Amino acid sequence: MTWRSRAAGLLREPLVHFMIAGALVFAVLSGRPPDTGERRIVVSEAVANRLVERWMQSFRRAPTADEVDGLIRDYVMDQVYYREALRLGLDQDDEVVIRRLRNKMVGLAASDAEAKTPTDAQLQALIDADPARYAAEPLLDFKQVYLGGDTPAARAAAAQALAALQRGEAADALRQPAPIPASFSRAPASEVAAVLGQDFVAGLAKLPVGQWSGPVPSGAGLHLVRIERRDPPPTPRLADVRKRVENDWRSAATQTAVNAAYAKLLDGYDVVIERP
Repeated sequence: MTWRSRAAGLLREPLVHFMIAGALVFAVLSGRPPDTGERRIVVSEAVANRLVERWMQSFRRAPTADEVDGLIRDYVMDQVYYREALRLGLDQDDEVVIRRLRNKMVGLAASDAEAKTPTDAQLQALIDADPARYAAEPLLDFKQVYLGGDTPAARAAAAQALAALQRGEAADALRQPAPIPASFSRAPASEVAAVLGQDFVAGLAKLPVGQWSGPVPSGAGLHLVRIERRDPPPTPRLADVRKRVENDWRSAATQTAVNAAYAKLLDGYDVVIERP
């Protein structure tokens, strides 16, 4: 029997007819021949678990069986649209896509630095380099006389009121009515700033101790001020400011890692800039 007669015999077999028909139907429905690789979408157990974990983080409960099926359907849909979009080149010159992929690359470069734990010596070096940044908030002791709104008339009267206070006259006779404490004792700077403003707190730093001075402007108007006590802030201790210093250290280490990774990648490119 020749190969032609054997082939003719196979073509008369019902099983062969069924296989050929099935292949034709599949080709018509799919529009393209089946293949592997990027056209194979696998929803593995790890992927399914990740979908469930994200659901539980959002809704604080386990999803039902139907909800899991919905999560998987959405995942498959995402993969189909994502791969088809790449195949059509829809990612090209898209600023949103470019920026998101850039952020992912930055995240990869920063991940190792973010996971590292600094030593006490590294943290102490940061404190020593800028102790004022980590110093405790200053405590303020002062008396104040409110003169009213910051107007030319109030400024003209300030000199006379200041001279009267320096002569020892009673402060209450000069004070304008206002819901502002007449004195602050061991008050944190932030507490004073909440009442009178940050510019007022900054102005206190320029005044001498033990005598009436001013006027010092605030958000409310003008004040004459007598600093009763000024203590320098204590040297910051690592035990008291560890969290802040760790955050600063990690931020600097992350930025260093990102810069180094970018410089290494940039070395592999020939950048040509044609300015308009």
